[in-house]
Amino acid sequence: SSCFSSSVPLCCIARRRYLEEGKMAQRYQISSDKVAEGAAVPEKVQLKLARNATLAEEKQKAVDAAKKEREEQREALKKRAQEYQKEYAAHEQKLIDLRREAKLGGNFFVEPEAKLLFVVRIKGIIKMSPKP
Repeated sequence: SSCFSSSVPLCCIARRRYLEEGKMAQRYQISSDKVAEGAAVPEKVQLKLARNATLAEEKQKAVDAAKKEREEQREALKKRAQEYQKEYAAHEQKLIDLRREAKLGGNFFVEPEAKLLFVVRIKGIIKMSPKP
């Protein structure tokens, strides 16, 4: 189905697509037109009001879902950071204990060094050898 044959304008289709994908839901402002009580309202204006109401509802759902997802992600990141912090503290304490043990035993403690990898590419991209 073509976008141009629909009675819904193309910009509204784009907005709806963004809302469904959960992207940029807060970017688009949806007008909230008010109609006086008992006033005669043309059919096109009624359609526009109905469309804007559904778009506003979808936007609010998307914003709420994105907010909830961000909160969950933030909590997961905090939890992971705390686990890493515990791991680093345990590693530091282990090094301190090893130094003390070596000193008490009259030995030397060799500090751990960073591991180094030396990699040579012998096969390039698309199975072409790299330039010399």
